[in-house]
Amino acid sequence: MREFSGEAGKHLAQLIQFVIGRGIQFGYSDKNAPARGVSKGGSIELLPDMSEAEQFATLVHEVAHELLHKSERRSLISKTVRETEAEAVAFVVSKAIGLETGSASADYIQLYHGDAKLLAESLEIVQRTAAVILGAFSPEETPASVAA
Repeated sequence: MREFSGEAGKHLAQLIQFVIGRGIQFGYSDKNAPARGVSKGGSIELLPDMSEAEQFATLVHEVAHELLHKSERRSLISKTVRETEAEAVAFVVSKAIGLETGSASADYIQLYHGDAKLLAESLEIVQRTAAVILGAFSPEETPASVAA
């Protein structure tokens, strides 16, 4: 169970605008349950009725898939790599806006057999992708330590 908490409202709205602005369709559907979200290459659907913090973290995860894994690179990497990278991006961006993540991201990465070695190998792409997503937020609404 992914347990993200905190204030995500204004950032969630900005993230949805970022998604739409990149030409990615966005919506809610319970058809993909138990998955909390799904990225379908040009569209993202989230489960309805999640908290704003959960929606935010899930949407960042799915946006990371769209940015990183919907190209020919997808065929070159394993599902473990894809899920580890997407969840690491969700963790970095969620923490940057002040959400509490508990062990949710670590638990998710372990579910897909990701580990510290894999995270280290993906660090550069995770950092770049998190920076692109964080760029969607107004500088005055992003913590100074992140914006710097």
